[in-house]
Amino acid sequence: MTKTLGFSAILLAALLFSVQRIEEQRRLTGALRSYCDMLEQMIGLLEIQAPPMPELLSALSCCCTGSAAEFVERLYQSMESLGTESFQALWQKSLSASAGGLDKDAQQALDSLGSVLGRYDLKTQLDAAGICLRTLRQRQEKLQQSLPQSRRLIFGVALSAAMLLGIILI
Repeated sequence: MTKTLGFSAILLAALLFSVQRIEEQRRLTGALRSYCDMLEQMIGLLEIQAPPMPELLSALSCCCTGSAAEFVERLYQSMESLGTESFQALWQKSLSASAGGLDKDAQQALDSLGSVLGRYDLKTQLDAAGICLRTLRQRQEKLQQSLPQSRRLIFGVALSAAMLLGIILI
């Protein structure tokens, strides 16, 4: 009876571990999609209107969703400190405070964009935003395509390990 209960607990733990890992991948994919949408909106607004950064952030805060919406809102609220801190510093603070769902590569791509925005000519800013968008989009598509395979792999490894532990227990 105790062995059966222990084996059931091991299987449940493996299942919960698998679900948690898959949910992390889904969250990352969603966050990347959110930032890609925000960057597309940003590029569109810069190409058409080229508004000053506070106006751009105000316009973006109305149309962004998910993780990017939180980031844009934080950045917009921090614009009051623009005289005492650089835009890049405000960008980095807002990104680190709201990019919990992003991986290191995505954060680096967004961080490098923050060092260009509001600092160089419009073409350079658009080029940097385009590079960042392509980087995030490629990462998102790669994760989206690998999700079914990752799901099978994660469940397979977790259940195999649970079975081995169960056999050792018995």
